[in-house]
Amino acid sequence: MDTRYAVYLHFELLGAIPKRGNQGQRILKFVRSLAEDPFLEGDFTEKDDSLRSLQIKIVGDYAVTYWVDHPVKCVMIVDICVADT
Repeated sequence: MDTRYAVYLHFELLGAIPKRGNQGQRILKFVRSLAEDPFLEGDFTEKDDSLRSLQIKIVGDYAVTYWVDHPVKCVMIVDICVADT
């Protein structure tokens, strides 16, 4: 039985990932890791407008925001942005 989850992100979010240096690689590595371990909690949690719990993981200088839909085995990446300092 396949225990991997599908990971989805909107095409436009790819533009937020740095193309130079290792931060972009670190972000993509983290995103890929969510397929193997979708129970990984972020560094912070907040609620969206529908009261869904969003996980926010700090990866280098960036914040990756995601939520997990366990019944359909998918992780939704909803934002990648420079983290607040």
